[in-house]
Amino acid sequence: MRCTLQEKTHNSALATVRKNASLIVAFVVVVVGCAIWVADVIGDRSYQVVVVSPARLLSIAPTDYPDKNPVVTTIKPGESLKVIRVRYGKDFETLKVETTSGNVGWVIPGDGVKVVSRGEANGG
Repeated sequence: MRCTLQEKTHNSALATVRKNASLIVAFVVVVVGCAIWVADVIGDRSYQVVVVSPARLLSIAPTDYPDKNPVVTTIKPGESLKVIRVRYGKDFETLKVETTSGNVGWVIPGDGVKVVSRGEANGG
């Protein structure tokens, strides 16, 4: 059976539409994924914490369950912390923070650090 020129043109056009539709779906998935990630980062950075007693600033995220976790420094009560990211372990929450002196590491709320607000983006 021979295909006519019209059938070949139709098949080619259909293939182009399918290809373009696939590209549009992929683009939308990437954009939505990026938007969700950005919203998550904004939510994490809206956390407000206070240091209520000396707290260890850990070098490795506790959610990675390291065998040893070197202490970067001990944070003094009242020191300001900027929350960068939030991660969750099996039964705990941990925060990646930056101190006023520029040290970056991880703290566990309840271990000298108290979360006073989870921010508007997290329903707080």
